[in-house]
Amino acid sequence: MKQITLNIKDHKYSFFLELLKKMDFVSIVEEDWYESLSVEEKKSIQKGIEDLDSGNIYTNDEVMAFSKKRISELKNGQ
Repeated sequence: MKQITLNIKDHKYSFFLELLKKMDFVSIVEEDWYESLSVEEKKSIQKGIEDLDSGNIYTNDEVMAFSKKRISELKNGQ
């Protein structure tokens, strides 16, 4: 038995994967995307979850207002 690993990240090539799935001699094992993340990426996701759980979040409107205010301050030399 031969094994081939395909790493299809570009969705425009997903048709190839769908074609392979239709072949009775092909066995497809899809890996959970989370498993391909680095330790740092997993830590970053966990930090985001912890922030969310603790209520340490901002709405888009709050971020935009803060950003506009800060940009204005920087332009005015403050």
